[in-house]
Amino acid sequence: MMVQYPTNPDIVVIGAGAAGVGAGRALAKTGIPFLIIEAKDRIGGRAFSEATSLGHLWDHGCHWFHSADKNVLRQLAEEIGHKYLKKPREGVMKAFMNGEWKAEQQHEEYVWGMLGEVAATGRAGKDVPAASLLDPQHPWYPMARHWLSLMYSAEPEEISTRDAGSYEDTGLNLAVEDGYGALIARLAEGLPIATRVAARKVTARGEGVTVETDQGTITAKAAIVAVPARMLETGKLVLADMPADIAQALQDVPMGYYEKVAIAFDGKVFEGFDMPYVEIFDPVAPTTHPLNFELHPFRRPIAITHIGGQFAREMEREGEAGMVDFALAALVRAFGSDLRKRVKKATATHWSSDIFINGAYSCAKPGRGLSRRNFANPIAERIFLAGEHVHPSFHATAHGAFETGLLAAAKATAAAAKGAAGGKQTACA
Repeated sequence: MMVQYPTNPDIVVIGAGAAGVGAGRALAKTGIPFLIIEAKDRIGGRAFSEATSLGHLWDHGCHWFHSADKNVLRQLAEEIGHKYLKKPREGVMKAFMNGEWKAEQQHEEYVWGMLGEVAATGRAGKDVPAASLLDPQHPWYPMARHWLSLMYSAEPEEISTRDAGSYEDTGLNLAVEDGYGALIARLAEGLPIATRVAARKVTARGEGVTVETDQGTITAKAAIVAVPARMLETGKLVLADMPADIAQALQDVPMGYYEKVAIAFDGKVFEGFDMPYVEIFDPVAPTTHPLNFELHPFRRPIAITHIGGQFAREMEREGEAGMVDFALAALVRAFGSDLRKRVKKATATHWSSDIFINGAYSCAKPGRGLSRRNFANPIAERIFLAGEHVHPSFHATAHGAFETGLLAAAKATAAAAKGAAGGKQTACA
C-alpha cells in the first residue's frame, strides 16, 4: 500500500499518542502544513480502549482524569460529551487479609500516609530513594511497596522523592466511563495521521530536519518527537547528534513497568458488594503479593487488577495465562471457588513487550529528580520532545503528555517560521 505524504509538510509529528494528538490539534489551528506519523496501527499510544477482548469496554492503559480540576483532557471531554465520573467515589477500598474481610482502614491510612510522605520529602528538597522512608518490619510494608510501584511504575529503591514531590496532585481523580483511549482517538479525528509508519531516525540538517521511516524519508522544517522515552533510550528511534543532557536524562528518568489483568464474568458476580475497589493480601505470607481490583467498573461485569514495577515485568514475561491465573486465584481466595465457573473471558496487557512502547511511564532515579527538566530543551533549535516524561509536574499522565504536545507545537511553529522552504513530497511503499 502506498502512503502519500502531504506536500511540503512544515512540521512532522512522530507519534499519535496523547502528546502527538495534542500537538496536532494545536498545529491544526495555525494552518501550517503538518503530518503525524504513527508506528502502530491505531491512535492513542498508551491510551487504548477496546471492547473486543472481554465483550465490555475497558482501558488497557490510562483510565483516570488525574488532578481532574486542572486536567485539560477532562475539560475537552466535557465539551464533546465524553462520559466520565463527575465526582469521586466515597469509601472506595476494602481489604481481604488473613482469610477475612477487614472493616478497619488502618492499612489504607498507612499506605496513603507513606505515599504522602514520599512526595512531601521531595517537596522539602530531599532527593532520596522512596524505599528509605519505609519500615520493612511494618505489617503493611508489602502493601506500601505495591502502591508505590503502581504510582511510579518502579520499585521504591528506584523512585526519586524529588521527582515524586514535583508532581502536582490536586487529589481529584475521576474515572473515564467512555474510555480514556477512546477520548484520545476522538480528539484525533480530522488530523492528518499516517499509521503503520515507524520513524527510525531524526536528523537536523541545515535549516530543516529529515525523518527516516520504514516507508521512506520525510523532510520538513521542524519535528516533534512524541514517542515513549524508551524508544529513544534504546535507540529504536535514533536522534542524530543527541545532546548529552538529553541522553543523560533518558538514563536518569527511565520508563517503568505496569500491566493490567482483566477478567469478564457471566454476570455481576460481586452484586451487593458495596466497595468498587478491594485489596487482597496475606500479610503473614508476603510472597502472595498484594493485589488491588476494580470490581464492576461502571456496572460492567468485569474485574481488573493492576501490577507495577519489576513484578509487572516478570509476570508479563511469564505470559498471559500465568497472569490471569495469578489474578483469578486471588479473587477466589476472597470470594470463593464458585467464581471460576462464572468466568467468560480473561486477558492481560503487554505494554512491557510492545515493541513500540516497552514499558509504562517515567520515574526519575534517586538523586536525579531534576533531570526531567532537560527533556524540554530543543535539539538543534528545530527538534522538540513531547510526552509524559517531558512534563515537569504532570508526568506519568495523559493530560501531562497532551500539554507537552501543545507547547511543542508552539515551539515548532516558531522554528518553522525561521526555517527554509518546506520538505518535498515523498511517496513510499
